[in-house]
Amino acid sequence: MIERSLSEGDAGAPPARPTLRKSLQRIHLIIIIVSMTISGISLSTLSLIALRNYAENNLELLASTLSFTVQPSVLRNDAQTVREALAEIGRRGSFAYGRVYNRRGELLASWHASPRQRQNGVERLITRWLFPAPVSVPVIHAGEAIGRIWLIGDACNVIEYLYKTFAWLAASLMMTATLASLLSRRMHAGILQALQSITSVTRDVRQRRAFAQRVPAAQIAELDALSHDFNSLLQELEEWQHSIKQEHASLAHQASHDALSGLPNRIAFERALERAFADGDRRQKLALLFIDGDRFKEINDTWGHAAGDAIITATARRLRAQVRKTDMVARLGGDEFAILLHDISEPEQVARVVRHLMRAMKEPLILPDGQPIVWSLSIGIALGKSARSAEGLLAQADAAMYHIKMLGGGWYLSPLRQSQAQAEPA
Repeated sequence: MIERSLSEGDAGAPPARPTLRKSLQRIHLIIIIVSMTISGISLSTLSLIALRNYAENNLELLASTLSFTVQPSVLRNDAQTVREALAEIGRRGSFAYGRVYNRRGELLASWHASPRQRQNGVERLITRWLFPAPVSVPVIHAGEAIGRIWLIGDACNVIEYLYKTFAWLAASLMMTATLASLLSRRMHAGILQALQSITSVTRDVRQRRAFAQRVPAAQIAELDALSHDFNSLLQELEEWQHSIKQEHASLAHQASHDALSGLPNRIAFERALERAFADGDRRQKLALLFIDGDRFKEINDTWGHAAGDAIITATARRLRAQVRKTDMVARLGGDEFAILLHDISEPEQVARVVRHLMRAMKEPLILPDGQPIVWSLSIGIALGKSARSAEGLLAQADAAMYHIKMLGGGWYLSPLRQSQAQAEPA
């Protein structure tokens, strides 16, 4: 009764589906058969075509060689010598039948290969395919045809070579198919699943640089270890990417900022000036301040470079504190600074900014040894609407600075020369 119930239950159960291993083996077997068939046909076809070209070229070359060899004998109508030349070359299996005609088209000499085993239908077909027509080459003397060589190719040696080639090719294909079949048997669903997970994560990491992705654990120990190592590598890459971003940001900051003052350097300032000057509306409202310290070399020589560095740092801090966040303060080098002011409509706006700067510098600076010192600045000013290029604007401000510096210090607005309104001696 129990057995009958089990039988009835088995009868109503869905048919068993093939396992993944068997499915893969069947698919791989089909692939192997198709691949080997295509490879065999392709290689065989290419070999036959190459062999035919070689046979035709070889027969033509042989005819040309014979033409050159028998040319003196044909000229003398020496049939015996011509026949011996044909026989000597023909015995090597180079051609099956050869004839030599004189200038009147009469047969001078001929040679036949010795009878061989009778060819079957395939061999006769190959022979006709390799040598569809005889080769005929004239015998030339002094630019005139004095005879003709007529040859029919011999395919026996070629057919023998083809048999050996096809046997070697078949053995190679069979060995390849056997090895491929053995390797395909080692496939397993767990391997495919684990590899697919790794592939999916790798693709996501490559396309989106999502190094936070992780591969799930695998059921097979070796693949689980691979997943663990791959996850460790992803973690290292994630840390490396973060470190590279930080280093890149640091290098970018160092490349565009002065190490001592922390202000943008000359390169960054000139780039910002070029961008602002390229905009016609912004250019009309630009003002550039070129600033140079007074007696900086004297201070360096008297109190040392540490004092000079302290003055540069304090000056940068004070200059930055006196302008808006939208304005740019940069250190061009040494004791030279530059300020780029935006949205300046009238010269009086610049004058107010400069007065704030001069007033801020009146407060003594404290040197590293605690000694106070008063340091003054010479400031040259140029407006964007008065220059044709960014370089010209910087040159105008530089010239204005040197102009006021020669007058004893203060500030000067170029190209105006109203010293009673703009110049304030330090």
